[in-house]
Amino acid sequence: MSKQTNEDEGAPRRHRRRTRLAFARILLVVPTLFGMSVLVFAVGRISLTNASISALGFFATKQAKAAFNARFHLQDPLVLQYWIWLKGALRGDFGVSLITRTSVTQSLRSGVAVTGSLALGAIILAAILGMGLGTLGGLGRSQFVSRLISSGSLMGVSIPQFWLGLVLLLIFAVKLGVVPGGGYVPFGQDPAGFVRSMALPWITLAVAPAGLIARVTQVRVAEESVKPHVLTARSLGVTRSRVVGRYILRNSLTEPITVLGIQVGYMLGGAFLVEQVFNLPGLGQIALTAVRQSDYPVVQAAALYTTLTFLVVNLAVDLLHMYLDVRIEAA
Repeated sequence: MSKQTNEDEGAPRRHRRRTRLAFARILLVVPTLFGMSVLVFAVGRISLTNASISALGFFATKQAKAAFNARFHLQDPLVLQYWIWLKGALRGDFGVSLITRTSVTQSLRSGVAVTGSLALGAIILAAILGMGLGTLGGLGRSQFVSRLISSGSLMGVSIPQFWLGLVLLLIFAVKLGVVPGGGYVPFGQDPAGFVRSMALPWITLAVAPAGLIARVTQVRVAEESVKPHVLTARSLGVTRSRVVGRYILRNSLTEPITVLGIQVGYMLGGAFLVEQVFNLPGLGQIALTAVRQSDYPVVQAAALYTTLTFLVVNLAVDLLHMYLDVRIEAA
């Protein structure tokens, strides 16, 4: 009875501790995002060269260039330029493209949907494959299976994404014809066509992170499986599914989840490359075109979108890590 009472009294304290840690982690996003906005703006302005020439052409008159610079505040002090840009960004308004004269937000909306679909699908696939195969290999019911998964995870990490994408295109699009060779079909237009158009990009982007996650998961599960509390639970007749779920996986998945959060940044960068291989009209293609044309409002917005996505995903991973980490319960 006394033990049960102590546990009941400790539960609110653990909940309050988790809440404080989560709130502190959420607050940390604000200065981080502010610092990244300053960096994105500064890099965009420093790398900006002859924006008026890119937009108006080499033969534009001085009056036209002056009007162009005044319209886009290019002659104002950098601090004032940043303040104007930041106020618009907080409202979701990133200004107007220097080249197309259309809203940057509208231009990026379709690209964000494509890149978001690609990254989200790849993250889910990498998590399922990595943690699933890693758990299977770490439990060690078959040495052959464990070694096969170890070798496969190492191979997955080592394969270049662009090479894997080209090989998959050659086999499944050119030779077998089971999927399209490129392009994007919106989910709302044709759900089955959407899956077929994204299947190879998802696999290409997910293989390397899945290999790394599988390796980390396998090592952690193998270590956790031979710890005294797990062996004691088994000797007391606790069912295998309960031992694996409650005593092994919960203590083993904190590191793989952390690795997944770190890999999100690499996957967002890899998504830009995969978009080129599979001709997907995503954020990467839009940003690359904007860089070539010195269209800095589009470049800045694309960079900020990517940064915000990375911060939000890592925040979610950290909050999940706090929930799974038994050391917080014990504190």
